Amino acid sequence: MKKIVTFAAIAALVLSACAKIETVQTPEVDEPIAFGAYSGNAVTKAGAYGEETTSTLQTNGFGVFAYQTTGDAALGIPNFMYNTKVSTSSWTYSPIKYWPNQIQSGNTDSQPATAYATDKVSFFAYAPHVAATASTGAVTGGTTEGITALTDNKTPGDPKVTYKVSADLDKQVDLLWGVVNPAANQTWTTVAGTSFTLTAGKPYLGLQKPALNTKIHFYFRHALAQLTLQAAAAYNQAAAGGTVQDGVKITIKQVELSVPGMPQTAVLNLNNSTANTPFWEDVDGSATMALTVSGSNINSDLLDAGDVVPASQPDGVSGSFQNVITDGKYYTLIPKATSTTVNVKITYYVTTPDSDLKTTYSRVENVISKDVVFASGFAAGTKNTIKMTLGISEVKFEASVENWDNGSTGEVDLPLNS
Repeated sequence: MKKIVTFAAIAALVLSACAKIETVQTPEVDEPIAFGAYSGNAVTKAGAYGEETTSTLQTNGFGVFAYQTTGDAALGIPNFMYNTKVSTSSWTYSPIKYWPNQIQSGNTDSQPATAYATDKVSFFAYAPHVAATASTGAVTGGTTEGITALTDNKTPGDPKVTYKVSADLDKQVDLLWGVVNPAANQTWTTVAGTSFTLTAGKPYLGLQKPALNTKIHFYFRHALAQLTLQAAAAYNQAAAGGTVQDGVKITIKQVELSVPGMPQTAVLNLNNSTANTPFWEDVDGSATMALTVSGSNINSDLLDAGDVVPASQPDGVSGSFQNVITDGKYYTLIPKATSTTVNVKITYYVTTPDSDLKTTYSRVENVISKDVVFASGFAAGTKNTIKMTLGISEVKFEASVENWDNGSTGEVDLPLNS
């Protein structure tokens, strides 16, 4: 006899057969599905942009797709949860969902275990959460960069997130996807006491109703690569270091990056087949990516203040490496596994006090361009840094006075004696 249990709180079902009354307890009281989340340490930045931490996830939230299936059936459509936002320090969401009670080993009546099929639920998550129209997957507000679309609620198959790279440093999205604890396989125990293994670094697939107070704990991993810049001066030496003389200031106007063959758009499949590795599909990487760091995006300690006296310039580039991009910002890149060349072009000024000049200082513009090769490309979850060493050599003089050489001799008698 097949047991059918709704998601409302039901203490027991009463069935009647052959004038006999028997009470069949559900496996446990119905319990809301609860979530937990963890994201690795990173620099916290307000809003949906910037690096994500466990703290920012509580504010920005993460999105959940859930599929209820019978037995080992294919996922079908997201019929249990669609882009449900989970947020706050208590990881709350709405509407609350309850575990299906129909599990194979929970059959306690006289029917054999094969009399009905097990209900399972598979869960997938991404972050930061974005609002989207469920029927189309289009992100609310017509966003054209960052997370631009989700799969809709009527298309069968894996949930996916469409991403487009932005050249705007204020619109970099740290796209995450959720997995089982990446460090080790986990054991999932059902309410009936049956246990099975969840694979480390993969989604939560085919879960049956667990024991009370069990949470689905997502460990979020970075699906993109990070690229940032640092600069240091090499004063009268080959490597970074040394000491600047006489109040000289080295300040940066802008840095331009050109990266041919970098993916511009791609689709992140949340059902990753390789543990701890993002599953990117439909990667489009034929164009050249052009990125410019200037103005307020340059670290204020390094930003050139224009044609002004050295005292009005910031401290400038020192002998130690400093971040060029301000406020912990960085570029996010769709991962690329092959060798990639980045052309770096930096414009900087050397400003020197000189009271004998009309302006009381000299100012020299330097424009330097060079290729940097990342032999292994850009792997997901990695921080990649371009370190620029600005070689500064003093203008030095030497002098010597040569001895006189003997010249020719001319003779004349004045007056002539006879």
